[in-house]
Amino acid sequence: MSTTLANPVEMIRQGAPRLIRSDEELTVYTEALFELTSKPSLSSEEEEAIELLTVLIERYETEHYPIPEAEPADVLRFLLDQN
Repeated sequence: MSTTLANPVEMIRQGAPRLIRSDEELTVYTEALFELTSKPSLSSEEEEAIELLTVLIERYETEHYPIPEAEPADVLRFLLDQN
């Protein structure tokens, strides 16, 4: 096993990103993602953090806020009605 992942439990204890379990956590992760993506230039670690946060956010949103199947015309009609 890699020394980086030798103790993943300790990594989580020290604050490593983990699975999102609530809308409050989703807000925190989303704000962190927006902060990182607003930087003019990124380190390779920041780019990796963006990718990880994106995966975690997408997983939570897919499970808790699924987008229903719809025909393109129905989506357009809905958007026009809303605006």
